[in-house]
Amino acid sequence: MLVNLLINFSLLTTFIFFGDMILALLKGKRAFSRLQLHALYGIGFGLFGIVQLYFAFPLGDGTIIDFRQVSILASTYLGGPVTGMISTSLIALFRLFFLGEINEATLLGVVNIAITFLVGVFAFSLKIPAFYRWLVAACGMVILSTCILLPLVGWTNIGTILLFDMICFMACLFNYLLINHLEKSHDALEMFKEAAERDFLTGLHNPRSFNLIFKKTAEISALQNETFSLLLIDIDHFKVVNDTYGHAAGGVVLSKLADILQSGIRIRDYCARKGGEEFAVLLLRCTADKGMTVAEKLRSSVQDSIFVLPDQSQLRITISVGVSSFPESAPAEMLEKADEALYEAKGKGRNQVCYAEPQLT
Repeated sequence: MLVNLLINFSLLTTFIFFGDMILALLKGKRAFSRLQLHALYGIGFGLFGIVQLYFAFPLGDGTIIDFRQVSILASTYLGGPVTGMISTSLIALFRLFFLGEINEATLLGVVNIAITFLVGVFAFSLKIPAFYRWLVAACGMVILSTCILLPLVGWTNIGTILLFDMICFMACLFNYLLINHLEKSHDALEMFKEAAERDFLTGLHNPRSFNLIFKKTAEISALQNETFSLLLIDIDHFKVVNDTYGHAAGGVVLSKLADILQSGIRIRDYCARKGGEEFAVLLLRCTADKGMTVAEKLRSSVQDSIFVLPDQSQLRITISVGVSSFPESAPAEMLEKADEALYEAKGKGRNQVCYAEPQLT
């Protein structure tokens, strides 16, 4: 019996670990709504609960023991009542109609499944830390299992029942630790990913991230024949700011400018710090004329803004902007074209916007 219990225990933990990996791969390929994600959890744990029934073993009088209850609790914890209901329904229906004849043990097993779901809904709705919610759920499941098994197998098998209760209890707590570890790992991964993609000073995309976004945008736009525009922005005479007020003041200026640029574009657009005092803005589904309009708006906003430095002194700055667009310029040439337009803006006296005119063929 101990071997079978450990097999069930190992199956459950392995399913959660590898299921999490598979779900992460699926999320990487397409976006799931909250409802779709919860349905996947429910169906996945339901099917796994059915698999666990085949690794069950008789305790006496046709009674079947396995870890299906732990699967129901995990499903309810991860997705809520609807998810738990999906898992519970799948397991209960299979237990009733596809796993031997219907008898008293079968009916009590279905009752056990249903009440386990209710125990999970109650426990996981409590406004207490997750560990204590799992503790309440595990205690409820153990008490419920004991009350159902005793009338079936009698007091002569109380030692077996208590052993099963103990391992089920440990399985619940271990699954909490495993799920908690996976959740923390995902959070840490998101933090590392964010740090790898963002500039530490301004919070904007860094050059590596921006280059990947630009490449992806260029590919999609070329396939779907959609316009987009690129803005390269440089702070005029930024070296003077650093030399006069210090690098701390320069950092404040860069951070404030990033806020102005980000607030001046749409949510779907991208803004990045290319390095030093140079920034880039990618405007999706944006024609050349609209790109010039946005660039002029940003230039005007910066010119009208007051930058408060660490010593509380006030400073005004200006920017020069170079603009290129697709399909007027090929994606492979847009960065170079925008850079040429930026230098043209600086050569004309700075604080202005210039457009990269396409070469005539």
